[in-house]
Amino acid sequence: MNTTLQAPCFVRTGAIALALTMILGLPIASEARPKTPANFRVTARTAYTVTVAWDPSTVKSGNFNYYLSGAYHVTPAILPKTATSHTFTALHPGNEYWFFIYAKDAAGSYSGTASVSTRTLLDTTPPSTAPVVSVGEVGSTYAKISWTYAQDDGPYQFYEIWINGIHSFDTGTNISSTTLRFLQPATTYTVQVRAYDYGQNRSPFSNPVAVTTLPRNPNDTTPPTVPANLSADTFGDGETHLRWTQSTDDFDAQSNIRYDVYVNGVWQDVLFGSGGPSIVYADRGENLIEVTATDTAGNTSAPATVRLVF
Repeated sequence: MNTTLQAPCFVRTGAIALALTMILGLPIASEARPKTPANFRVTARTAYTVTVAWDPSTVKSGNFNYYLSGAYHVTPAILPKTATSHTFTALHPGNEYWFFIYAKDAAGSYSGTASVSTRTLLDTTPPSTAPVVSVGEVGSTYAKISWTYAQDDGPYQFYEIWINGIHSFDTGTNISSTTLRFLQPATTYTVQVRAYDYGQNRSPFSNPVAVTTLPRNPNDTTPPTVPANLSADTFGDGETHLRWTQSTDDFDAQSNIRYDVYVNGVWQDVLFGSGGPSIVYADRGENLIEVTATDTAGNTSAPATVRLVF
C-alpha cells in the first residue's frame, strides 16, 4: 500500500521542479552554453578597416568572452562579455571579407557562430606628405639611403626610388631604407623618393638629394676569395636553387661583395652580400653553373663551379 501512495509523490516532485525551472529560470543542460551573439552586423567601413557590432548579451551571470575573426588574413580578437563592437584594422582596400563571432565560457562551452560579409572601400586618397631622404654610408659603387614615412590614411606604403630623374626600382611594404647599387666611382647622383599606397595613389616627390660616390680604391688589387661550398638543388621544371659560403675580401665587407651567377656561360642572377638562395633555371642535359665574387674595386674572383644533369 505504501508503494501505491509514493508514486504520485514522485510525480508531484518532478512537476514542482519543472515548474520552478520555468518560473525562476533555473539552468538546464541546453541553456548552460553561452548565447549566440545576436544581430551581428557591419556598422562602418573604410579602405583599411571594418567595424562590426552585436546586441548586448542578455546573460546576466557566468563568465564568457567573445571570439572574433575572419577570412583573408584578418587579425583575431578576444573581447570581454561587456563588449558590443570591434574594429578590424590593417585590411586591404576593395577586398571582400567574411567576419564571424562566437562566445565561449570559462568551462569551454561554445555558443553558436554568427557571421557577416562586406567589402572594404577603395583607397582614393594619396599620401599627403613627401618622404625626407637621408644619405648614410657611401662607397665607390654603392650608397645607403633612408627616408621618413609619408603620411597616409592606410597602414601600407611602398616607395619608388628615382636616380637622376629616372625611376630605378621600388621597395617592398613599409621599407624605409635601401642600398643603391651598380653606381660608378667618383660620380654624383641625384636621388629622390616617392611613396604610393595600395590604391596606387602617389605622394609628392622628396626633395632631391645629391650622392657622390668615392673614387675606386687604388690599393685594392686583390679579388675576393672564391665562393665556397656551392650547391644546387634542382626541381622537376628545371628550377634550381643555389647556395654558397660567402667570400671574404681584404678591403670590402661581405655585405658589399657582388655575386654573379652563370648557367652554361649565360649570366642569370646577381646578389650582394648573400650566399643565396639564387634561383635559376637549368637546361635539359648537363649544366655548368658558375658563381663569381667581385669587390667594389672591380676585382673578380675565379668562379666556383658545380655541374648538374637535368
